[in-house]
Amino acid sequence: MKAGHVILVGVGLFGTVFAASLLAFNVVEKSKNSAPALVLNTTTAPSIEAQNSAKGLPDFRAASKQILPSIVSITTLMEGENWFGERYIEPSGTGSGVVLSKTGHIVTNNHVVTSGGKRVADKIIVKFSNGETAEAKIIGTDPRSDIAVLQVPTKNLTPIITGDSEALEVGQWVIAAGNPLGFEQTVSVGIVSNKGRPLKSEDYAIFIDGIQTDAAINKGNSGGALCDSEGRLIGINTMIASTDQGSVGIGFAIPVNRVQKVVDEIIKYGHARYGRIGIAVRSDSSILAIPQIRERLKAQVSAQTDPPAQGVIISQVFEGPAAKAGLSTLDIITTINGTPMKATEDYQVFMADKKPGDQLKIEFWSRGQNKSVTLTLADVETV
Repeated sequence: MKAGHVILVGVGLFGTVFAASLLAFNVVEKSKNSAPALVLNTTTAPSIEAQNSAKGLPDFRAASKQILPSIVSITTLMEGENWFGERYIEPSGTGSGVVLSKTGHIVTNNHVVTSGGKRVADKIIVKFSNGETAEAKIIGTDPRSDIAVLQVPTKNLTPIITGDSEALEVGQWVIAAGNPLGFEQTVSVGIVSNKGRPLKSEDYAIFIDGIQTDAAINKGNSGGALCDSEGRLIGINTMIASTDQGSVGIGFAIPVNRVQKVVDEIIKYGHARYGRIGIAVRSDSSILAIPQIRERLKAQVSAQTDPPAQGVIISQVFEGPAAKAGLSTLDIITTINGTPMKATEDYQVFMADKKPGDQLKIEFWSRGQNKSVTLTLADVETV
């Protein structure tokens, strides 16, 4: 999320300063009249954190101190050429990141380090909590999960403590940490509003288990941490639902359990592995609900029986498992492993976390016949 223009509005500032000045004047005047001197209370009191803990009230200071040393701000730079053939490099966006290891591995969003989710930034500058900066290299990116792994030469960093996103419960406290609107080392607090949200981003990332929170997440928070009240990482902030590009209390994070799997594969293989059937599907498969469309499809493939009114239309078949299994263009997938495929989104969500080697039983309509095949998914790199 790129930083936008920020307007700071002072409310009641002049009145407060003026009143404070009068108070100071009155105290001085009274002291001239030999009024009793103001005695300050210097008694050592129990910490507010301890008091709040005893009362069962939330206090996030200890958690924030634990989280913030692991939070970085990220600035991306893009190179270009002007009309005169002169090369230049300029800032293209900002975001946040989370330190994962003492050896310099940092996780952030793919859309933070790419332009339009595709072109990778020419330079990536990471700023740490102590104010130091370093240039990062990209270990790998995964547009599908909106995750990118960076590494910096700086050693002895403070890696964040990771938690378990499977153990999250709706209603529990969470802390969002990052670089919103350029304000570095910022924390905000909210709750888990819901979990298991299936989502699709503008950059075509697919989330089948997004964490929803009302903790303030704004532009620049992308790639930052969502932590529990103990300061343990439970998600990577990635997007917001908004009517005006600003925070309205509906933000989403990628669960840390999924993040860890993607990061491990990127470090091990250079990319995240996904199982692929080897097909492209129409984004508007819902057109099967229109009788005229079904009639035209029936005639186009010379079928004797009507196509189903719900399903996913195959628009292209590539070399891979689908071709070997006999699937063809304009076939309609109706179920996979018993799960109904009523629309394109059903297929996308179902396939989001499938891995190479997984077996799928696909039921489909083909040229008027209902068929079933079982195939083994291949790696995306080999399809």
